[in-house]
Amino acid sequence: MGNSFSNPTDYFASLLGDSPDAWQKKPQPRRTTVVTPATVERVRAERAEDVFAAERESLEAEIEKLNAVVEELAKDLAAAQQALEDEKAAKPPPPPSPDPALLEQIAAKDRELESLHDEAAAKDREIERLQTLLAEAQRTSLSSTVLLEKPDGISEKFTGEVREHLLETLADAQDAADAGGRDRRARILEAILCANSRTGELARRRDAVKQIMKDAGSFIDDSTITVLEKLGFRYISGSNHHKLDYAGIRFPVAKTPSDHRSCLNSASEICNRVF
Repeated sequence: MGNSFSNPTDYFASLLGDSPDAWQKKPQPRRTTVVTPATVERVRAERAEDVFAAERESLEAEIEKLNAVVEELAKDLAAAQQALEDEKAAKPPPPPSPDPALLEQIAAKDRELESLHDEAAAKDREIERLQTLLAEAQRTSLSSTVLLEKPDGISEKFTGEVREHLLETLADAQDAADAGGRDRRARILEAILCANSRTGELARRRDAVKQIMKDAGSFIDDSTITVLEKLGFRYISGSNHHKLDYAGIRFPVAKTPSDHRSCLNSASEICNRVF
């Protein structure tokens, strides 16, 4: 031991690598009467063991924390995997990919069906056209080839006027044949009338003239004449009476009739003479 140490404690602290002051602040080692190298090595080993034990305790605590985090992550991962499996189980399986050959067959069938629809529509239009031609042929057969042809010198005030007059005449003849017991003539006239339906234009014009004269009341003015002209009548001025012309047939109409039935009587006369 050198003379620079005032006591054995300072010398012992120098052997351990500490200053005398630091050594006083630390827990004092077990005092021995003899400080030997073996004692120093044992103290150093004890101190190293204490440091290692503290570090181990710290590491074990950190490991426990990490293990807790790992356990939580494992739980979250298991829950996510279970949720994914549940979602997959809930979804229906994807449909199988269509066969290209089957798709082509379906497209071909669609084109064939569309072509058939077009053909059916064309046939329907042709049937409609033929039905129209047949109806027109039936309508015009009486006035052209079946019975009579309209003379060139007779003009019509409306399309089919001659035919309508002829059909109404045949209808009157049928009634007369039925009343007179001429059964064969009545049946022939009935067959002709069934094959040639009337349009009813003559009856419509008769009703129109009667309504016009009824609306006129007891005074025929210019507006009444205008409406009659739309039905084919032609006005001829006169001093005391109106004069009307229809296809060359003329008849007077009083400007100021003597009573309220005068216009109705004129309407009846007009209808009898021209319709």
